[in-house]
Amino acid sequence: MHIDSSSVDGVASLPAAMYRTAERCAAEPAQWYRDNGQYLSITYAQMASRARYLACGLIRAGIKAGDRVAILMENRPEWAAIDYAILSVGAVTVPLYCSYRPQDMSYVLNDSGAAAVFTSGSKLLSHLLNAVEQCPHVRHIYAIDACDHKLVSSLASLEAGELDEQALDKRLSALGRDTLATLVYTSGTTANPKGVMLTHGNIITNLESVPAVIDLRMGHTGDRMISFLPLAHALERTGSHFLAYSFGLSVAFAERPDTVAKNMAEISPTIMITVPRMLEVMRSRILAQVAQQSPVKQKLFTLYLKLARKQQLNFFEQLIFPLLDRLVADKVRQRFGGRLRVLISGGAPLSIEIAGFFEALGLPVLEGYGLSESAPLLTVNPMSDRRPGSVGIAAKGVEIIIAEDGEVLARGANIMPGYWKNRKATKESLQQGWLHTGDIGELDGDGYLRITDRKKDIIVNSGGENIAPQRIEQLLIIDNKIDQVVVFGDRKPYLVALVVANADACTAWAREQGLPESSWQNLCDSPIMKKHLQTKINNTLKSLNPFEQVRRIHLISEPFTIEGGLLTPTLKIKRRTVYQQYGEILEALYS
Repeated sequence: MHIDSSSVDGVASLPAAMYRTAERCAAEPAQWYRDNGQYLSITYAQMASRARYLACGLIRAGIKAGDRVAILMENRPEWAAIDYAILSVGAVTVPLYCSYRPQDMSYVLNDSGAAAVFTSGSKLLSHLLNAVEQCPHVRHIYAIDACDHKLVSSLASLEAGELDEQALDKRLSALGRDTLATLVYTSGTTANPKGVMLTHGNIITNLESVPAVIDLRMGHTGDRMISFLPLAHALERTGSHFLAYSFGLSVAFAERPDTVAKNMAEISPTIMITVPRMLEVMRSRILAQVAQQSPVKQKLFTLYLKLARKQQLNFFEQLIFPLLDRLVADKVRQRFGGRLRVLISGGAPLSIEIAGFFEALGLPVLEGYGLSESAPLLTVNPMSDRRPGSVGIAAKGVEIIIAEDGEVLARGANIMPGYWKNRKATKESLQQGWLHTGDIGELDGDGYLRITDRKKDIIVNSGGENIAPQRIEQLLIIDNKIDQVVVFGDRKPYLVALVVANADACTAWAREQGLPESSWQNLCDSPIMKKHLQTKINNTLKSLNPFEQVRRIHLISEPFTIEGGLLTPTLKIKRRTVYQQYGEILEALYS
């Protein structure tokens, strides 16, 4: 069954939308989870029932409307039931990233004033218990795994009581679109994270705009999403959580981020929400595997990509293309489960090359743009008219303009009312009804938006030239020998870069060159490989302005990671932190 926005028409709250769907699709699968080597389903009726029992448990525990309740949990079925339970009683959900350190948890729990926390157990519970030692207002911790601790109760005990329909319905009926639903803490690339206040109406406005740009299908044979990005991420939570359960789609949970490829082949999703970094990794792995095949298969792959990207095929090409599609592209699509209809990319700009690669393989990429402050959708490429390089047109009910300095401004019913207990930051971001995104962009004649850089990331060199580093970085990571790159040069005479090389591709190149076998660290220190990568960088950037050329590089053997503190949980580079860690090396590149 095809879906329109009527599924959320007239609903006052997010739980109301889910419960309405549960009535219409009671026996249909809402969720899929992996157990003993196979995926099992949970129906909408089962998920909704569990949410209601948990909600009644929260009422008995003394959770009042407006109380903040945190969730620290991997992506799993319980996440949805808990979130809807919190929202059903009028409380405010505060998602925590699983990658948070105890001190990060303490900051968010104290800033939000959370009264209770849900977690799964094990390592997360251990970190949480360390964190709450500094959070005297946390009254309850509910864990899926049993634990002998005075603050910790089992999730099972919370939902074991009787269902008080009258008390719950009273809480539900008090919810409105202006009711605060969640505090989404920003990634904090430059400072402490801020709590973005989002109402039920902010998020529902986003949901109402989606059916106009994506053809969604509900029911047993309908769309199935795979969830692997953290549910604390605004894009993942709105997309493969609120959107899915409001429109009757089903959600399959990956076991872990590193098992996504295996799980996709098992569950055969039709929609996947991802970020550019994941697509870059997938492309690199596909190309690395092609490079290990016979010369004939490599040539067939190259020929297929060439023909797939051509606007018009001649008669001979039209004859051979279907055969190449079966021999080459279909094998790649089967690795994604064989049913994938669309890849939804957000969170950061996606390069045209990466998007074009997946489009050529018959895996359409639908790129959008937004912020946590906009719940998060602002613009999206319509499925019917995708334009790689752009982030699409304004979503339904959203206005986009470009300020005189190039900053993207937005307004609409999806925009946050402000930051939690932070008037100063709210006043800076919301001015005369417009959200100042901090991104630099441009609109074309058809209303398609292109993001060129972050306003605060703009490099101003010693000659006064303004340089957008992300644009340069996107060009460089297209090369299969480069995994990550960060460009620097503020108030300097020229640009330099830290480069994380691709170990497989560079090691293979070293063997071809007859370089002596050595460790990966030694290869990264090798002047020969450094010169080789500098030459490739020079060739890639030769069409840019002289002041946009990267003159010197330093190779790093270890990637930038969340665990290392150099990536945010949404996989954005923490530029200031990178500079603090590698400042001496960067400064030495100018000596």
